[in-house]
Amino acid sequence: MELYHVVINIVSLLINVGLVYFAVRLLSVFRGGRMGKPWMYISSGVLALAISSSIFSLYYLLELEVAVTRAVGGLIMMIGGLLILIGMYHEYKSWAKPS
Repeated sequence: MELYHVVINIVSLLINVGLVYFAVRLLSVFRGGRMGKPWMYISSGVLALAISSSIFSLYYLLELEVAVTRAVGGLIMMIGGLLILIGMYHEYKSWAKPS
């Protein structure tokens, strides 16, 4: 593996650690209230996306040849994207003017 691939994957892992940290913190901050439900979904989705991105980074860094790793990472990424989409929809509904 080339050096720039290694650097990109290590930086990606560091960013994912930060995303996981703040997603967990946000999950503990938003408990109820008007913004509780949307941010619970969004934070859970970010957490899932960070985990799946870490799986892919480790997959390339460790040069794993396990097909299940890619499938599991893709599934977690899909779930994370769906959770973020649901959260953004709830956020939009709470702020949008009624037609």
